[in-house]
Amino acid sequence: MTQTLALLGGPKAVTVENKDRWPFITDEDVATVTQLLRAGEISIKAGTGIIQEVEEAFARYLGVQHALVQCNGTSCLHAAFFAVGVGYGDEVIVPTYTWPSTATTVLLCNAIPVLCDVDPRTFCVDPADIERKITPATKAIAVVHLWGHPAEMDEIMAIARRHGLAVVEDCSHAHGATYKGRKVGTIGDVGCFSMQATKALPGGEAGIAVTNNAELFDRMLTLSHYGGRVERDSLTDRYVRFAFTGFGPKYRVHPLAAAIARGQLKHLDEHIEARRQNLEYLTEGLSGIPGITPPYTAAHVTRGAWYGYRLLYDQEQMGGVSKERFMAALRAEGVEVDVERYRLLHFEPVYQGPEVAGTCPYPPPEVRARMCTYKEGDFPVAEAIYSRLMSLPTFTYQPCWELLDQYAAAFRKVADNISQLQTDDTLT
Repeated sequence: MTQTLALLGGPKAVTVENKDRWPFITDEDVATVTQLLRAGEISIKAGTGIIQEVEEAFARYLGVQHALVQCNGTSCLHAAFFAVGVGYGDEVIVPTYTWPSTATTVLLCNAIPVLCDVDPRTFCVDPADIERKITPATKAIAVVHLWGHPAEMDEIMAIARRHGLAVVEDCSHAHGATYKGRKVGTIGDVGCFSMQATKALPGGEAGIAVTNNAELFDRMLTLSHYGGRVERDSLTDRYVRFAFTGFGPKYRVHPLAAAIARGQLKHLDEHIEARRQNLEYLTEGLSGIPGITPPYTAAHVTRGAWYGYRLLYDQEQMGGVSKERFMAALRAEGVEVDVERYRLLHFEPVYQGPEVAGTCPYPPPEVRARMCTYKEGDFPVAEAIYSRLMSLPTFTYQPCWELLDQYAAAFRKVADNISQLQTDDTLT
């Protein structure tokens, strides 16, 4: 149906307000934080009280034996890589399409992040490219369950077993996601979760690492904490002698963040279910629009946090209209749409090799000399995906069916009237 696009003076397709305001802070969250403030419990060095509560609750939620809450997800990744033995000169395979912390924490271990390509449908790390990147120096694989979709863990774990490698799961996008019935974070050696304010399990700034291995737990504990916490919570005798000093970093979580995370955990599954219903409904509404590919979800997984909703745009199917022009038209219709905010790591200078030696503090120059200097074309799948990505909100509140219908209608309106963008000269 021919309609004048809002960009060119027509009426907007989206007239319903987006009421999503994340995070949903509850009265219970406010009461718990207030209680801690009034009690003066604004630092808990022994890991007791609310710290212990959130660790035990999250371990029960995942069905794992050990959980360690920390100041953020980045600190969890650092502790996890250290725990599995990543050290001087080792290599860790990391997808190029991820948040930088997945790789910078490898650098903190004086090791080398070896970047690899991703799957074109799930955007998660490509098992075939993992295998191609393995060398005698490879120590571990970092798996990122990007935008809530689990990576292909059976293939990855089989590769890891064949080569004697550790697997660290970065689950910061995927709280509650499942792979063939198993929750992510429980399949590899260590699972790491961010609880930053925008995550599905928000604490403000916090993170939590989980494992079923007592030795790995103790190594994470001793890297990240010291004193009474190490003495009280060590599961083996090996590291207790380091209790007074720990191994350096202090990654203790703020009790107020732990309190918020503890309260939010009670509502995690209902938030996941709300997002699932909303975003699957939106996906159905967007399906069949030429040039628009909604997110793919494999039949053997469930998306957890749905941390992001990413679409692929096909410029050729849209008559040569650029993604930027299409997005400008969508925004004029009232759609909250944006470009991909992550950047591919192989274009970032910190992950280049000798060219930044002496500028970046980690790893030391002789290790950095072994790092690759990446160039355009090295990761064709990730680069092809990245150039086509568009981002929409993750709608958590309900009911918002009318808004989602209008979003789908806005996409269809712009796509059906794409010729108006082909002939308009006012767009840049």
